[in-house]
Amino acid sequence: MEPNNTKHNDVLCVAIEEFAHRGLVGTTMEAIARKANVSKRTLYKHYANKQALFDNVVQLLLSRIEQLQNYHYRSDVAVYDQLKELARLSLALGSDQDYLTLSRIVIIESMRDQQQAARLEEKFLDCGKGLQGWFAQAHEAGILNDIPADIAAAFFYGGLKKMAYWEQVIQWKPALDEEKIEQLIDLTSRFFISGIKLQK
Repeated sequence: MEPNNTKHNDVLCVAIEEFAHRGLVGTTMEAIARKANVSKRTLYKHYANKQALFDNVVQLLLSRIEQLQNYHYRSDVAVYDQLKELARLSLALGSDQDYLTLSRIVIIESMRDQQQAARLEEKFLDCGKGLQGWFAQAHEAGILNDIPADIAAAFFYGGLKKMAYWEQVIQWKPALDEEKIEQLIDLTSRFFISGIKLQK
């Protein structure tokens, strides 16, 4: 069961489905093996236990955010245009049903168990820092004036996630349509620029 082969993908798909419906406690390795059509021996060979499999599922969620982490500030591109691209990348996640499902799994398990929450917080720590990357670089370039990068990032992503992430994850609302997405991207970017007193 190599990392990219069909059986590996089958196992992960079944694991996501089981974790989403039954939680970590209610999910069994036996059920995953049966539904993924692999032997228990093969499954345990690659995952020592369901916590190890859960960690792999969490890694899938983290990998979805890499595009945002890898977006860098550019002095030769208008800040407004860069903010719009950051917003567009962020909102694309809110329309990704797999991402939303993975998010619900992680949120539920964090609420269920304090130790699990601590483990997940550690895993997401670097991710959180990565999401601040553009803002840290913009701050270093003097673009954010006296606003700390972490506060600027929280302000920017917070509005986006309220409209196009939390309502979908928690309230199961449908993804925004294209017109509303473009409006949200424009308004969020303009509000941010206004807040830091910067011309486009």
